[in-house]
Amino acid sequence: MTYLGFKARLAAAGAVALALAACDDRGGRVDAPEPAPLADLSAMSELPYAAPAQVDYRAPAQGYAWAERAYGLQRAVYDTPPDYGFEYDGIEPLVWETDDDWVMYAEPWDEGYRYYYYEPGAAYPYFIRDDRYGYGYGAGGVLIAVFDIGGRYLPRETVYSVAPVAGRYYARGHDLRSAAVRAQRIQVTDQVWSQRAPLVIRTADPWLRAARDDRDWRAWRERDQDRELRRFEREAERRAARTRDWRERDDRREAAVLQPSEPRWRQEPGRREERGQRLEAERQQQVSNQRREQAERQEQREQAQAARQEEQRQARAQQRAQAEARREQARQQLQQAERQQIRQERQQAQQREQADRQKAQREQQRQQAQLERQQAQRQQQAERQQREHAERQQAQQQQRQQAEQQQQRRAQQHPPQQARQQQARQQQAQARPAEQQGKPAASRERRGKDDGRGNERKD
Repeated sequence: MTYLGFKARLAAAGAVALALAACDDRGGRVDAPEPAPLADLSAMSELPYAAPAQVDYRAPAQGYAWAERAYGLQRAVYDTPPDYGFEYDGIEPLVWETDDDWVMYAEPWDEGYRYYYYEPGAAYPYFIRDDRYGYGYGAGGVLIAVFDIGGRYLPRETVYSVAPVAGRYYARGHDLRSAAVRAQRIQVTDQVWSQRAPLVIRTADPWLRAARDDRDWRAWRERDQDRELRRFEREAERRAARTRDWRERDDRREAAVLQPSEPRWRQEPGRREERGQRLEAERQQQVSNQRREQAERQEQREQAQAARQEEQRQARAQQRAQAEARREQARQQLQQAERQQIRQERQQAQQREQADRQKAQREQQRQQAQLERQQAQRQQQAERQQREHAERQQAQQQQRQQAEQQQQRRAQQHPPQQARQQQARQQQAQARPAEQQGKPAASRERRGKDDGRGNERKD
């Protein structure tokens, strides 16, 4: 079987899957079968022992990112041949590498494949998926999220239950990565790929459907705006172009002269016509799938654009509200500053008035003090004059007393003379007033006498 024959089979399987999805009347979500009991951990027996993974359970808002990266990588390389294989532990894992070094391993396991997903340059996987669960790992192999085959985000208790298997898977992923680096790469021929592709596709389809159909996962992707998926858009385009080139080369080979050794159906026109119909149906199905995916991406882009526009509108409204709030705050601050300035001016005016009153009061107090000092000086001067007058009177009295005492002593020494002198003084003292009073009378008497004499002379 050539690669194109495998593509025809794949297209038929895809059509059946689409028909089943169209028949689902529960809102587009394909419920996966209930998981098997967790006690049935077949992986425990085939893998070497490793410690159970530590658990740091994350909420779906964070944990979906790990599953989304695994989905994006697997979707980018879907139904394309692997880049190479390598020998390890008696099996031949397949390897898909992107141009920017994202890697996916498909390890043959239990009539199917177990998938390991690696970030660029990483020695340990960030996501591992078997036929029942998908395991998301954080730094150091910490188990942060677990998904079932239908894409449902499982609760915390389930994460703790599968921690032993997750620990062994994580160690196995490191061993595979180390072996792939050391081992010789094996080319995967078209014949080998045509044999192994159906099983790879069949084990990849449930995971791809789960990512597309699970409501919660799809809602998270819309909020994330396809950020994780955009990592792998260039790789998907590169592989699609390589597939088209390969198909054109295969068509040219088929158009060449058929060799006798080629299969019988290539030599029979009916078989060639049937093959052409299958190829045409495959192309039409591929075109339909591409159109559907383009429509989905366009719808997602439009939704993302509408969401961004709404966010921008809300951001502009918030900016306007913030600007208005800042203007209102500035206006209030200006009014407050004006009121504060008015209060300060009033306070300064009051302070100046109070200073003027205090200055006038001090001037009044100074003048009052000066008047009081002047009054005190005048009073002191009057008191001094009174003291001086009293002292003079006292001195005069003392002088008189001293004079009287001297007279008394002299009178005691010369009594008669003193008595005469005293009597003479008394007479003199008595005579002064009489003399003063009698001066006019004496003058009149003298004038009368003179007149008498004159008269007498005249007579």
